[in-house]
Amino acid sequence: MLTIPPDPAGNPHPLDELTELVPGALLRYRVHRDDRAELLYISRYAMDIWGVTAQAALADESLLWATGCRDDQIAVRESFLQAVRQRRIWWHEWRIKDAQGRLKWLRGTAKPVEQEDGSVLCTAFIMDVSESLRARALESAGDERPRQIFDHVPGLAVQGYGPDLIVTYWNAGSERLYGFTAQEALGRSMLDLVVPPHMHAAFQATVQHMIQTRTPVLSGVQWLQRKDGSPVEVHCNEVFMEHPERGTECFCVDFDLTERRAAEDQRLALEMQLRESQKLEALGTLAGGVAHDFNNIMAAILGNARLALEDVQDNDPAAISLQEILKAGSRARDLVQRILSFSRRQVLQRRVIALGAVVDESVRLLRATLPRTFELQVVCDPRTPTVLADPTQMQQVLLNLCTNAWQAVPDLASGRLQIELKPHRGAPPQPRLAGAAPDAPADWPEVNVCLTVSDNGAGMDAQTLARLFEPFFTTKPPGEGTGLGLAVVHGILRDHQAAIQVDSAPGRGTTFSLYFRAAGQLDAQPDPPEDQHRPAPAQLGEGLAGTRILYVDDDELINHLIGRMLRRSGFQALVYQDPRQALIDVREGTACYDLAITDFAMPGMSGLELAHELRALHPERPVAITSGFIPEELRRLAPAAGIADLIPKPNTCEELYSAIERLASRVCRSPLP
Repeated sequence: MLTIPPDPAGNPHPLDELTELVPGALLRYRVHRDDRAELLYISRYAMDIWGVTAQAALADESLLWATGCRDDQIAVRESFLQAVRQRRIWWHEWRIKDAQGRLKWLRGTAKPVEQEDGSVLCTAFIMDVSESLRARALESAGDERPRQIFDHVPGLAVQGYGPDLIVTYWNAGSERLYGFTAQEALGRSMLDLVVPPHMHAAFQATVQHMIQTRTPVLSGVQWLQRKDGSPVEVHCNEVFMEHPERGTECFCVDFDLTERRAAEDQRLALEMQLRESQKLEALGTLAGGVAHDFNNIMAAILGNARLALEDVQDNDPAAISLQEILKAGSRARDLVQRILSFSRRQVLQRRVIALGAVVDESVRLLRATLPRTFELQVVCDPRTPTVLADPTQMQQVLLNLCTNAWQAVPDLASGRLQIELKPHRGAPPQPRLAGAAPDAPADWPEVNVCLTVSDNGAGMDAQTLARLFEPFFTTKPPGEGTGLGLAVVHGILRDHQAAIQVDSAPGRGTTFSLYFRAAGQLDAQPDPPEDQHRPAPAQLGEGLAGTRILYVDDDELINHLIGRMLRRSGFQALVYQDPRQALIDVREGTACYDLAITDFAMPGMSGLELAHELRALHPERPVAITSGFIPEELRRLAPAAGIADLIPKPNTCEELYSAIERLASRVCRSPLP
């Protein structure tokens, strides 16, 4: 604090005239070599600044400096003396509370002039700058508000820099996005922080163009870099501004596209899933229509082959050819059924089955698709218990696993695939792969079932195993896989409360182990297939000779075949190709029948409609429907319509006799007139 006693001279001072021309107070000090400051003059406007008269200030200089806080007093004194020692212009701002208690901001400036005696003469000008500082504070606050807003906008990174690319502003979003704190970023070049080396020239050219043209630049999507060197995708905008005090400023406004890209990828995945679902639905519709026509053809082929086989002797060379035709036709019939089972949605129909039969049926289909050089080994323990499962879905599980297995073998010439079915004691082992086992019940029986599929393929690493059951995840090239196979397997096993283990490593193949709860005892034997109990057609016709069969089908080949079969077996066959004509003849009494069998899909009148009309005329006479494709809708509507049986084609030759015998037994009287 300055403590030099005032000059007692009361005469007018030469500076008085000058102080009338400028606002503020004028003071003159002489500073001696020992830093002692002597107040020589103070203008009368001291009253406007400090609320103290010039006479009082000259008498007691401490009245001026006591108005500020102690820290400000020390700062003012030190800055003033430092300027004097260095012979440079003094400039300082500080706060005071005047004699009336009003808070003010003062700005002081002085120019030291060295005297001949070694002292320094300083004339200081003190001005009240409260209003200008308040305006500056408001301007600063105005600058600060948008910066605070920038800090709270998620995913928005803003960097300010000058024409030299040195960072002057770095918001919180930039810290989160790029990893540099504001302290680390301020004062460094944008090129050293977020711009990859290969983009340096382009970034500098963009900034120079923006400054020269005074227009903002939309850079679009760019890949910049984080502190750790990793790339980050952002949407960039370069903004140019002119500040009255700070000069040219550039701001880079970056939007983080990470979450948006993840959302876009998820949307695309959902769209792909929808397209796949639509394709599967369309495939089911197409397969149903194709199966109906194809099965009609197969029914004619198989039926006529059987009739021809009955007409030849066992030692006739044609018998061998006919048997081969029947064998190939049966394979074609089974293939169509498998296509239907995979292409249409089915309700889970669990029943007690032997998985060995599912394995045998799947292997027959696999051998037709596997490369001939591929080795397929099948081991089924006959002691394996039965399980409660949907056989169609079990077949789908096995075929999906086997298809994935042989496609994972790089060298098909030395490829090997092994399927093993065996009993398993106790509950399945704990899964080694997270998420691999669906929720399985804890109360497993003592003896259960284990089905394994092993290959000697390339194997999988830990990263692939972790995503193995994700829908649409595939390691195959684009266009060669949908990534749905194992996801479907996982869903089916979950529905069956089964468990799955995966053991794989690069270079040593993969083994899938499936565990099912047993439905019976260890030594229980499954029922033999129904085909083994099916009587021969000649046996079925015995005792039913003369039964009147009304058969309606719009397919001429099928009508010709069925008419021959029925008459050969001793039935009276009334065969119609037009369902409406058949209905007219029944109404007029020209067509009398004991049992009616009609095709389902016919032009003009469906089999279901014809059955409804026939049941209305003769409710006591059974009606069956046969079709190359029996949809779920027909299965649901048939009982309400009074349909006695549904006979699939091309099984008509075998199942027709069984259906006739079963249904004709309901007619407990002689044929009706």
